[in-house]
Amino acid sequence: MKVTMKYNPYKVETQLYVDNENLMDSTKFSAYKNERLQVWIEILFPMLVDEINDDIFDFEFIGTMPDFEDIQLYSSFYPNVTLTHIQVEEIDDKFSSLEELVQMMKVGPFEQLRDERIEHNFQKALNSEFEIAVIATMSSGKSTLINAILGQELMPSKNEACTAKVSRIKNNPNITNYSAIAYDKNGEVFKTITNASVEDFTAFNDDREIHLIEIEGNIPTIKSGKMNLVLVDTPGPNNSMDASHRQHTLSVIKSDDKPMVLYVLNATQLRTDDDLALLNIVAEAMAVGGKQSKDRFIFAMNKADAFDPEKGESIAGAIENVRDYLEQQNIENPNIYPVSSQVAKVIRKQQNGLKLTRSEKADLINVDLFIEEPSMHLNQYAPISPSLNRAIEEAVENTRDEHIQALHYTGITSIEAAINEYLEKYAVTSKITNAVNTFQRIVEQEDMQNKLEHAILEDSQQREEIKMIMESINAELEKGDKAAEFKSKIENMDVNMSNFFSDVNKKTFKKLTDIPNKLKGKVKKFEAERILSKVQSDVLMLQDELVTDLEKNISLALRQKAESYVSEYQSYIEGITSFESNSIKLSNWNKAFTSGEINVENLIDRYSTNERIVVGTRTVSNSDRKWYTFWRPKYVEENVYEDIEFVDLEAIGINTMDPIEDAIEKNIKDAVQFTESELKKLKQFFISEISRLEKIMQARINEIKDLASETENLDEQLREHYVKREWLEAFIYKLDNVLELKEKEVAFCE
Repeated sequence: MKVTMKYNPYKVETQLYVDNENLMDSTKFSAYKNERLQVWIEILFPMLVDEINDDIFDFEFIGTMPDFEDIQLYSSFYPNVTLTHIQVEEIDDKFSSLEELVQMMKVGPFEQLRDERIEHNFQKALNSEFEIAVIATMSSGKSTLINAILGQELMPSKNEACTAKVSRIKNNPNITNYSAIAYDKNGEVFKTITNASVEDFTAFNDDREIHLIEIEGNIPTIKSGKMNLVLVDTPGPNNSMDASHRQHTLSVIKSDDKPMVLYVLNATQLRTDDDLALLNIVAEAMAVGGKQSKDRFIFAMNKADAFDPEKGESIAGAIENVRDYLEQQNIENPNIYPVSSQVAKVIRKQQNGLKLTRSEKADLINVDLFIEEPSMHLNQYAPISPSLNRAIEEAVENTRDEHIQALHYTGITSIEAAINEYLEKYAVTSKITNAVNTFQRIVEQEDMQNKLEHAILEDSQQREEIKMIMESINAELEKGDKAAEFKSKIENMDVNMSNFFSDVNKKTFKKLTDIPNKLKGKVKKFEAERILSKVQSDVLMLQDELVTDLEKNISLALRQKAESYVSEYQSYIEGITSFESNSIKLSNWNKAFTSGEINVENLIDRYSTNERIVVGTRTVSNSDRKWYTFWRPKYVEENVYEDIEFVDLEAIGINTMDPIEDAIEKNIKDAVQFTESELKKLKQFFISEISRLEKIMQARINEIKDLASETENLDEQLREHYVKREWLEAFIYKLDNVLELKEKEVAFCE
């Protein structure tokens, strides 16, 4: 039996044929017809075997190489399935086709398509940024890993936690240096440096006035292609006094846009409280969205060279420890990449002719460990696709330079390969689709208009009929009844958002109820400091997560309501014109965010008491021993008492949780009120737009009516429309073709 599957990642469309029947139309597979392959690929083969009642068949896949390698991975559990891959056109060809279309529009016969705004929107979609966020807790070697990717020392990487600002490194392969602009909290430029060094970034990092650092330079190891790649160095949750920085980290993890997250773990120091809190949020994000949600999180097990094979310390064992640790946080099947970022950084600095420190020279000498010890070939443990793994192995085999070999063995190139594959598989395909969509609707409108005008010129009977229709529509517009009905419908649309935020409310208070359980009884002061510090961290994380969730919900609520307004509008003027605006500006709601913080020192002072307790014993002379009681012992043990400061944690819990709960309730209430007020503004904006849009409609109607009334030069106008018709058909064909899969001639089997 033969099964043929064609998956188009640009259209997000799947065809699955068995005996000329498309299973995506008529079976349970239909639920996944327009789902991204990686969302449901884990159940593809179990469903297929169940549907055809057989596990022996030929499976032909038509699609891109990254998608085929996902098929390979999941078909490996079915040894009787024979795979064949029909390769398709590469992504670079798609970008070339898009650029050709832009040039074609510029010289085309349609003035509307030559509008600079259309090209601007197209270029905006084509040049949108894609973030790779690098996240870690203290002492994980995050900055060292970034420097290894860059091939030089740029981010400060001291032993103590040092990333205190959000730094955005925008890729520009055309420059050799790194420029930097530092911004304050108000978004004003604080300082600009055209050729920045690690010393400059260290100074930026220590400056309390600086809020954000924008960096531009070459990220040589990431093949961004047409992507505007941005590598974001984020402060860890344990190392940012600025709540907005912590919230940025959480928003990246939770983002529906699915940016990549490179989560750096210190292989020698797992199970920190900060890691646990952050990983719980990562687990929630990975639980939805299928394989793409899994692929976008790369867990870099850093400092892998700290394990000594000669002492029986195993890299494979260390990876299993990390896997167990992550799975305990409900992160299933994590992509774990062992890496020695310090050694990788030093090798690349040496390759780039940069000066090495004394300790870095020692690191370079010790690369023998990676060359001579097979278990330290870290690339062999990376969960990358077979083609990427083969490419790295071939790169090692094709060089005699031990430093290049060692570089691959450090695991850094495997991480970079995984990033490149994600970009190609998800980000670039979405970018191409978005670029096409920016002007597809406009072209379709011109197509409709041209067909109508062509019909008018070609058929005198239709001219009279269309003229009458246009006059009727114009009369309806002037009458204003339908406009009034539309305005009334928009005005009466519900803006109550309380239910929209109920899930956030439940989740936050469920987590909040766990905190008082940590505040029980009386404990010594040093123990209270430890417990309260942890509780303070939990409360801050809870509040930051709340702000992130509320912002996400506000954006979603406004978008959904705006879409419902647009839907109503489109039904009102179907086929006549379109509506698009960026005029609505949202207020910054979270400036009014209420903080329910815990001040550890103040609480300890308020709820501490001194108690005299026994802390030990000491040997003293027995005062009860007299000459006449010589049988009594000469020395005895007596209790030693000391005043110890105790802290009543239970009292702290009772007296501090209420204000925190009140603050959280207020924040949710404020978010609801803000959303409702913004929706009212949005509603009024739509209503106020009706008059402007009706003028556009009337102008189009008059154009068509005038054309229908035209009696002179019809043949000449008809010839012009034939030329425009042919041009438009050719353009639409090429535009539609960009998103199609074009098969190559050679098929590869296994």
